Amino acid sequence: MDFPYADRFKRYLQNDRMIETQTIADICRDVADLFNYLRHFNSIYQSNPDLSQLEETDIRDYLNMLQVKREIKNTTYNKVLTHLNVYFSFLFSEKLSTSMPTLALKGLKRTKNELVPLDWQNDLPSLLSNENLSYYTRLSLLLLAHYYSVSEFLQPSFYAVLATEKFTIEEEQFLADFQTYITPLQQRQHSNDLFLKQRLNLAEPTLSLPGLHKYLKADQPNCFLPLTPRKLYQAAVFNFLLNNQGLSDQDLCEALRIDGTSLNYYRQEMLKYELL
Repeated sequence: MDFPYADRFKRYLQNDRMIETQTIADICRDVADLFNYLRHFNSIYQSNPDLSQLEETDIRDYLNMLQVKREIKNTTYNKVLTHLNVYFSFLFSEKLSTSMPTLALKGLKRTKNELVPLDWQNDLPSLLSNENLSYYTRLSLLLLAHYYSVSEFLQPSFYAVLATEKFTIEEEQFLADFQTYITPLQQRQHSNDLFLKQRLNLAEPTLSLPGLHKYLKADQPNCFLPLTPRKLYQAAVFNFLLNNQGLSDQDLCEALRIDGTSLNYYRQEMLKYELL
């Protein structure tokens, strides 16, 4: 993978952002593809490969090529844009470039019938380390990836359930950072709950579903995934069922913490999407 400061960028993703190896490979693959395109099809970059001279139009031309020539979906477009934004933000913060050509570029709206990528959990490490997303959004993504529905984790005292869950090293690091963030609010609200209102409300301190959606809506421009808890949870369940077809119904229900009726429901939904 050949692109400017590739080794330094990889070390940054691994050591500073603590992103998993597979996700780093995906990010670097997209960045390398951009520069391969610039070297072959961008006459300005060919004559002057100065990173500080790259402009929004250069990146837009590349993204347009992906749409027209490769016919990528909107979700792929948004994912690539997110990866490129990580790279150019790194260059800018490290003073390796004075240009931020992705800054004004926005993700594309999804079609109503478009499924959330079933493997979205693979990107969880990079999502958890994305400081452009609020702590509540990132915690929601973590819990949805562990097959907790939004109605479960917004319940008071859910923190007690969370204490029994097993997490990866990256997830544990995020939870430690989250605890640092939430502790002052827990003390002010006199509550150990994880999703708390910002305004003092000792009678009902727990954040409501509409309250959480305000955070998700505000964070949507900074995330390539649609921040819709129901769709993210559904995709996670679909993915688990597809990858564990050898398990018994009882084992599936225990792993997903659902009953037989819910299991049949998700199987029927998968048939509608022709996933089974």
